[in-house]
Amino acid sequence: MTKWTSILSGVAVATLVLTGCGTTDKDEVKEPTNEEVNEQQNGSSQAEETNDNQNGSSENEETNEEQSNEAHVMEKNLKYTLNKESKEETAFLKTSDNQPFNMYVLPEFELSSEEPGKDLVFLSENDAISMRIELLPEGTDLVETEKYMKTYLSSISESISDPKLQIENGVGYEVVTPDDEVVTSVLIKNEKAPVLLTMFTTKEDDYRSAFLEMAKTILAKK
Repeated sequence: MTKWTSILSGVAVATLVLTGCGTTDKDEVKEPTNEEVNEQQNGSSQAEETNDNQNGSSENEETNEEQSNEAHVMEKNLKYTLNKESKEETAFLKTSDNQPFNMYVLPEFELSSEEPGKDLVFLSENDAISMRIELLPEGTDLVETEKYMKTYLSSISESISDPKLQIENGVGYEVVTPDDEVVTSVLIKNEKAPVLLTMFTTKEDDYRSAFLEMAKTILAKK
């Protein structure tokens, strides 16, 4: 009995020793080498650079889009007829230094102040071809203004006619002088920002459509 007890005790001790050794080998934590640390750091740096590049690309795209939109705002294509011929040109945004408004002006025309409360858009090569622009105060009596238009035109010629222009929310009258000069008066009946236009053209140089299309882009400032 004592013999078997001694043998079993020896086996138990040996088993415990072997088990302890096995556990130590399996549970030992392996520390990363310098190469592995460098690889991890390089991977993180590359990921950060990629994110930065992507963010930078997005910001550049947004900036380019904003610049493109701004360029489009500064330009506007206008369609008009000149001596019954259809045309389309790019007009550029201009600001009056005399009255509070912006408008798009075709390249062969210029915008200039005539006198306080009146601006002129005129043909660069012939300033006799022009359009006077008068911004009327809000609340202006448009009925009286229309009467004034007729009175003004009748002082030039008694034969007042319809210019047959496509005038939205407005009215127009016209006279022709013995020298074939054409004077056209147009009232745009915008209650908050009414505009009175007076066009000076000729039968040979019929720029009325061009003037009217530019006038439609007038935007009064607040």
